Amino acid sequence: MLTKSESLQLKGTAILIMVLLHLFNRQENVEKCIISINFLGEPLVSQLAKFVEICVPLYLFLSGYGLYLLFHKNGSIFPIKRILKLYFIFWTCFLVFIPLGCFLVPKFYPGDWIIFIENVTAWKTSYNWEWWFIFPYILLLLTSNILFHCISRWNFLTSFLFSCIVYVISYLIISLYKPQLVEYFALYNFFEYLRMLCSFMWGALFAKYDLFYKIKNTIKLKGLWTNVLMLFILACAFFLRAIISIHAASVLFMIVFACCFYMMKKNRNIENFFMLVGKHSTNIWLVHTFFCYYYFHDFIYGLKYPILIYIVTFGFSFISSVVINKIYRLLFGKMDSYILQLKNNKDEDYC
Repeated sequence: MLTKSESLQLKGTAILIMVLLHLFNRQENVEKCIISINFLGEPLVSQLAKFVEICVPLYLFLSGYGLYLLFHKNGSIFPIKRILKLYFIFWTCFLVFIPLGCFLVPKFYPGDWIIFIENVTAWKTSYNWEWWFIFPYILLLLTSNILFHCISRWNFLTSFLFSCIVYVISYLIISLYKPQLVEYFALYNFFEYLRMLCSFMWGALFAKYDLFYKIKNTIKLKGLWTNVLMLFILACAFFLRAIISIHAASVLFMIVFACCFYMMKKNRNIENFFMLVGKHSTNIWLVHTFFCYYYFHDFIYGLKYPILIYIVTFGFSFISSVVINKIYRLLFGKMDSYILQLKNNKDEDYC
């Protein structure tokens, strides 16, 4: 079984690669960089960005894994607690960065009252398009009890096929009709919710059948040989992703990555680093693109060297997260304590 600390480490990994993704997944931004290494005819950072599209599916997978364990333990989960906490974190980031936008980009922020209300509720996310996941994720939380009841009753193959069919259909609809769906945002949120179901349900299936343990029990290598094998598998996955230009395949590579990371032997300092980053992952997710896209784009890419661009962006995002946590405790500390006393508090947050 995946422990809470291992889940937190994977969250830390997910946010580290998400920052990499958003820094180098756009050709116009990569062209601003000094590139010294290419792979299969493309800048290496572009190929890495393509591979780490697994970051959002990985978050959803971990969420489904942890929530299913709570469901299995209690017979149900209480999603309101998590929804409120997510909104409190979101509103804290909103309170810090949107007023800053009113000063730095007054033509765009805050817009009229309708735009403001759409964004503060996360119904639409024109202030920061990387917030798109919030509302579909809330739908996942609201329907999680129904989903988990189905998974608990269905066999593995039925759950797996259902998740795959829903994923393929929703992915095709979004790919073909995204401009039209954005015009009717309720539909867009609904189909994003359907697309997110797959990774979420796969996490639940891994929890139900304890697949991490079974994989670890199957591959019985000792010492560094385990790490060598896992790195080789990741290298093969990276090569395959470089030649397979199908974004939908990211969910498969996500499973490979999660299993390899789980299997690898890590010393205590590395584990502590990933856990520290994991604790700040939600905040960093919500704020990092303000630095690289919306407010300080020219400064960030003016650094030219990809490694320097990454370190500065992540550094600013991490420092912002520390500040946001302090503001969060001032604004919502008492409410947070009350939320923790709601139903199923005894389980604490696994995911």
